[in-house]
Amino acid sequence: MNRDIRKMKKVVAAVVAATILIITLINYLIGEYRAAKAKPITEDSFVRMLDVGQGDCILLYSGGKAALIDTGTKAYADGIAKELKNEGIKSLDLMVITHNHTDHMGGIVPLTQEFKVKKLIVPDLNKTDEKTEKMQTAISNVKESGGKCETAKRGMKISLGDFDITVIGCYYDEADENDRSIVLKAKIGKWRFLFTGDAQEPTEKRLMEDGADVRCDVLKVGHHGSMYGTSEEFLEAASPSLAMISCGKGNRYSHPHDVVLIRLKEAGVQYFRTDISGAVTFTVTEKEIKVDKEK
Repeated sequence: MNRDIRKMKKVVAAVVAATILIITLINYLIGEYRAAKAKPITEDSFVRMLDVGQGDCILLYSGGKAALIDTGTKAYADGIAKELKNEGIKSLDLMVITHNHTDHMGGIVPLTQEFKVKKLIVPDLNKTDEKTEKMQTAISNVKESGGKCETAKRGMKISLGDFDITVIGCYYDEADENDRSIVLKAKIGKWRFLFTGDAQEPTEKRLMEDGADVRCDVLKVGHHGSMYGTSEEFLEAASPSLAMISCGKGNRYSHPHDVVLIRLKEAGVQYFRTDISGAVTFTVTEKEIKVDKEK
């Protein structure tokens, strides 16, 4: 009797092992099939962190489609417009303002006057401590030119050429305007970019608690490298290999802070700073992310 039970257990174990092996093989083959069927990345696809001093402005481009994440201060609007025109960009398919601080949205009025914006995504303006006149003017500019304006909501998805962009966080109940920043994740092929606006540790913690997928290959370091963001826990969860920091040379905030740079270095993350390198371009192919510095 005991011998029969042992024999039965061995048979069951063998069946379970075979089933696991078959499932693993099927999942592998499905993955290989999907990879083979995946749309090739357009040759001109890139992410560029523009040099706008102590501010943020990031250009995404793919398949003739262009997006701006933030617009720097008004002082840099002409330079941003020139950069877009140099790339042959005559209109913007998407513009996202991560939060209502002038170093992120100061150039929004002249840029929405200069370029047609097909879709403008903004934070909840009912949940801001800042004045909204510029934002309201920009919204009017966009609508008058036939574009649409939406308030960011978690889970919102946007396609831009080969980029698939998702709003993974927007915590409008946070006390600090910086922590109300819209957090975006952009996927292109197998590569992932994470854009954090000026998000600090409270937002980072909530993203992780909510189970947001913050894993990325390239991280836009939050709040210009402030000591109040890019926590060790968040950096471990995101696990980037590359990072970009937008900051002004000799800025009065001492951004990026040494503690953040040390964390990045210890995590093995190669980082690039606009105050040192100028604009930084991440050109994307199926095989690699190539980095080019302005200087």
